[in-house]
Amino acid sequence: MNSTAQTSDWAITDDTLTAIDAIFSAFSNTTPGCAMAVYRGGEIVYANGYGLSNLEHNVPITPDSIFHIASISKQFTAMCIALLQDDGLLDVDDPVQKYVPGLPAYDSPIMVRHLIHHVSGIRDQWMLLRLAGWREDDVITEDDCFDLIKRQNEINFTPNTEYMYSNSGYTLMAKIVRAVSGQSLREFAHERIFAPLGMTNTHFHDDHTEIVPGRTQAYQPRDGGGYRISIPPFDVVGTTSLHTTVADFAKWNANFTTAEICSEAVMKQAQTPGVFNDGKPMEYAWGLTVDTWRGQRRVGHDGADHGYRSSYFRLPDLDFAVTVFANLSTAGPGQLAEKIAEAVLGDHLQADPTSSKDESSGDRERTIVPVEPHAIAGVFIAEKTEGSGLPQHVVLRERDGEVVISTWGDATPLRLKADGSFDVHNGIGLIWAETAPVDGVVDRIGVRYFKAEMSYYTRLDASNLKRPIADFAGRYYAPELDTAMQLDVSASGEALLWKQRKLEDQEVAVVGEDTLGLGSLGASTWLEFSFDDTGAPTGFRLSAGRLRNLRFARQ
Repeated sequence: MNSTAQTSDWAITDDTLTAIDAIFSAFSNTTPGCAMAVYRGGEIVYANGYGLSNLEHNVPITPDSIFHIASISKQFTAMCIALLQDDGLLDVDDPVQKYVPGLPAYDSPIMVRHLIHHVSGIRDQWMLLRLAGWREDDVITEDDCFDLIKRQNEINFTPNTEYMYSNSGYTLMAKIVRAVSGQSLREFAHERIFAPLGMTNTHFHDDHTEIVPGRTQAYQPRDGGGYRISIPPFDVVGTTSLHTTVADFAKWNANFTTAEICSEAVMKQAQTPGVFNDGKPMEYAWGLTVDTWRGQRRVGHDGADHGYRSSYFRLPDLDFAVTVFANLSTAGPGQLAEKIAEAVLGDHLQADPTSSKDESSGDRERTIVPVEPHAIAGVFIAEKTEGSGLPQHVVLRERDGEVVISTWGDATPLRLKADGSFDVHNGIGLIWAETAPVDGVVDRIGVRYFKAEMSYYTRLDASNLKRPIADFAGRYYAPELDTAMQLDVSASGEALLWKQRKLEDQEVAVVGEDTLGLGSLGASTWLEFSFDDTGAPTGFRLSAGRLRNLRFARQ
């Protein structure tokens, strides 16, 4: 296919190939790994595989290996909605309840368009499932998700006033496709997108028991070394579950310029971000993020489910695109994709302005103080949360001479870097001591996580907290989840434990006079308590990254 986009004089040379292969040097014939491809229009300029698709059978990864690509699926779901609107069969400015009648009517109407741009305010299904007691390996169906979504009597905010990523919205969009077309999302997408484009190794995977020849197996690191299998047990599509290859993806990438399966107007619409009620533009279009990277307009999306990780982006003005699909949870495909672009495009990209500067403090270099793990362990409270994109607290612990960060169900070790900072989730974030230890502990840390701006956290002064931790103990019930949990004082008497059937006990930190906290960064959760006149707790409101003010009442 011939691309109609503005072309550029970049080229793949032998030196470029060597540089790309070096980027993936961590993956070998004994590890999981990645498939990658660089595209110009609809053509693959370079593609390769690194590591193993299946560790048990020593199957190598190739450009034809099939991956679950998680949230990259969303752009295909959004395209299905766009095609149905173009057919005159739905209107994205209709209320969602017109097509999904079981959804409650909220004080402010939620339109289909709000689902597309993640501005509906509907609570995220994955957090609801976790809180309702689903384990990582439990089978999850569309009905399971919808049962929890429709139980929510409140939403996070007034629709179209804020952006908050919600997988629930795209699960609802899959239901809308079925209601309007009479076909499942899998059937409709195959008929209108994959078959016309010749994407023969691509489908929405709506049956987790289905055998898929050529599919990769996914992995997570196992404590103590090695790997454990981590494949999503989902029968949920729309928000996730697209199976494809980097070779097939070349045909989808071409469609952004050829508009082979739709009109040019629909293709333009798919790449156009929404607009908030106050007129401010969003960065999220139709299942695609639109931003600026290294001086170039960038359109793309990342994905993460269980052991699978994925990244895809286009630089339209350079007619450049890249995919990295991984079957290892710590692979960091977003960072790998950017490194590929840097290796290929060189001087076509502006210098990275954020490598070591604190954007919130002019051009001041960040201060990194190398410290021992015990010195940085503790509970830290954000100095600023509004506009930072980061949560209100970070909990760091020392374990076996390492710094670990608390998450839901696990404690992830942080890798000590040569400069004294601590790497979070293989390059996704960075934590460092901003001040030297006083009386053996660090009072202030700096944090950069994912795409949020650099922020600072101050150690919690527990001496100011007068309420005994035993005051928080009790059994609590969430009617919107139909789920109960228990807060108990630990055997040592120094901590609280969140206890719930089927799930491992979670240590809960005191982060304020009336506030408890679980996890950190991407798993950060706050429990804000209310008390009666006698000082007994009446319940709490739970807020996490994609969920606000879920009510738990004390029983």
